[in-house]
Amino acid sequence: MIHLGLAALLVVTPPIDQVSVRQAALDSGYQEAYVGAAGPIARAIHAAYDIPASVTVAQSILESNWGRSKLSTAERNHFGFKCVTPTSPGPIALRCAQYPTTECVPAPCHPVDAYFRSYASMDDSFRDYGRLLTTSSNYAAALPVRTDPDAFIRAVARKYATDPEYANKVLRLMDRYDLRRFDAA
Repeated sequence: MIHLGLAALLVVTPPIDQVSVRQAALDSGYQEAYVGAAGPIARAIHAAYDIPASVTVAQSILESNWGRSKLSTAERNHFGFKCVTPTSPGPIALRCAQYPTTECVPAPCHPVDAYFRSYASMDDSFRDYGRLLTTSSNYAAALPVRTDPDAFIRAVARKYATDPEYANKVLRLMDRYDLRRFDAA
């Protein structure tokens, strides 16, 4: 019988270089592909609804995990919009679909099941975003500052999400991926 000492069984593994892992993920191309698809649609939404395209792209990134979430792939819902009721998807969505999510109001954050809007296309999801932000009284305070993307998302975030860091997350995406370029004429 061969006995190996405990030290011989331990394999020394170097620590994971988190910066390299993150950079490799960023270099994989899906972010660029998503921004390439979302940017022109966001510009069209800006033309139709006069809301900052940079915010539109950044919110869609955050809400859809770069178009890779189940909600965005199966339901083409890129903004996490919920249905008015389980059978009322609104004027643009086709139907409602039930998914688990996390809500932070009331605190603490907790899991819930909710009904989300299902769309025929990514374009319809973006169109509903523009329609909702410009017609809902929840976002009326954001409309006077729509020429300032940073102020706009701060005003929208107050009613859009229960995450207290939501506006900062959107702003970081806008900075990291130079999304304000979509606001240029």
